[in-house]
Amino acid sequence: MISTATDLTRFIHALFELELVSRESLNQMMRQDYGMVTFTYDGSTFYGHKGGIDNFGSWLVYLPEEKLAVAYTSNARVHPVADIVDGVLDIYRKKPFRIHTFESIALSPEVLDRYVGVYSPPDAPVKFSVMRENATLFIQMTGQSAAPLEATAENVFKVERTGIILKFNAAKGQMILKRRGREKVLTREN
Repeated sequence: MISTATDLTRFIHALFELELVSRESLNQMMRQDYGMVTFTYDGSTFYGHKGGIDNFGSWLVYLPEEKLAVAYTSNARVHPVADIVDGVLDIYRKKPFRIHTFESIALSPEVLDRYVGVYSPPDAPVKFSVMRENATLFIQMTGQSAAPLEATAENVFKVERTGIILKFNAAKGQMILKRRGREKVLTREN
């Protein structure tokens, strides 16, 4: 199947205008166990679906009360799709929005070595190993493959493919993991 963002918005408009299915069928689809997922933004409930694999990403959401459809597709995902869709909705609602910078900085091996170690959260059995290879830090969660970290400040790094931000406090032996507005403090074991 080949599709564009325009095709996706036409499809979801037709779906909710009952041009493709009956009201009963649409109501069934809107139950989460039938393929359509709900997304909440700024107190409103959107319906749609998202997906992604191998650095491809897409998101289609619809707000029935406003007949608003937002579709996003990418074949070279370098920023979390959810953040982009939230930014589009912020602009639509005339709310302040942040333009993300994609600049990384180079740090010396001596600075990077301050953050190398194994970190664990207090409430989960997983561990995060931070290691250095040449001038790059990598992070690897238990059972996962390693991901490169990009420095955006001397002690702040991002994982491009997941949208995770890591902030290190070497003096306290801590790594703060931030994702989608949530923070988790992990402590270095060694």
